Amino acid sequence: MNRLILVSITLAIALGFGAIAVVAAEFSDWSAPVNLGPVVNSPYLDSCVAISKNGLSLFFSSNRQTENKLSPDRDLYVSERESKEAPWGTPQPLSMLNTPAWESCPALRLYFTSPRAGGCGGQDIWVSRRHDRRDDFGWQPPVNLGCDLNSARRDLTPTLFEDDGGRVLMYFSSDRVDGNVFHIYQSEMSEDGVFGPATLVPELNSPYSDLGVIVRRDGLEIIFLSNRPPADSWTVGLFDFWRATRESTSDPWSEPEYVESLNPALAQGRIALSFDGRELYFTAFYDYEQAWADLYVARRDKLRVTARTRTKTSP
Repeated sequence: MNRLILVSITLAIALGFGAIAVVAAEFSDWSAPVNLGPVVNSPYLDSCVAISKNGLSLFFSSNRQTENKLSPDRDLYVSERESKEAPWGTPQPLSMLNTPAWESCPALRLYFTSPRAGGCGGQDIWVSRRHDRRDDFGWQPPVNLGCDLNSARRDLTPTLFEDDGGRVLMYFSSDRVDGNVFHIYQSEMSEDGVFGPATLVPELNSPYSDLGVIVRRDGLEIIFLSNRPPADSWTVGLFDFWRATRESTSDPWSEPEYVESLNPALAQGRIALSFDGRELYFTAFYDYEQAWADLYVARRDKLRVTARTRTKTSP
């Protein structure tokens, strides 16, 4: 067990029932983003990424199969690598999940969005499962998450977070209230595995579009995309990076802050954070001379892990 974690737990026990041990990682600023290169990227739209827990599978959506850069038809793809130091391999389509409709924004296990038949009227969130977590092509037929969670509008960029108590939350974005303006929602999974009605996360939202949300695995940092100022007003559909933090998973998020080291990003779609919190994958227009957006990765170092206690408040 990590020594700092052990010290924190011991201290919490010594202080009594009212003390809660909080262990948080601290990171450096993000590095300059690096293009994933021509093996992964194509001359078409490649976006909405997700990375597996072991860091060896990269899922995303693309319209490359249409050979039409303006085609609205997207399919799901996966690129694999032998180790975290190895290069990514040639992306392969997830044929068992793809249809002539739009499939996009995958989040593992595999949650993704599609307007395919059998949904609630708009872009819905669906889920597919696999028996073998190492088999990137063993996905079962997808199931719609239902109309308590989904709406008749666009429900996009799902991501899951499980807290220390085993509570599973889905964060996603939807334009169900304000037309073409997206807001961040959350939904809690019940004991029977069904997600309940979605509720707004007020401290993260703005009068502008906020989407592409991802949560660090300890639940103490959230990163998302927004076109709130100082984003350029002319970049319709493109966004900058923002982040918020919190002291514990029972606390509200802090006021979002602009991520200087990544912006202006001109990013879009779902973003992905590696399990260790050190790699951020996303789609952006950093190269103004290229014809289309590409997939990028930015990296940061873990500086230290801090342990502290906080007083548990009565419900």
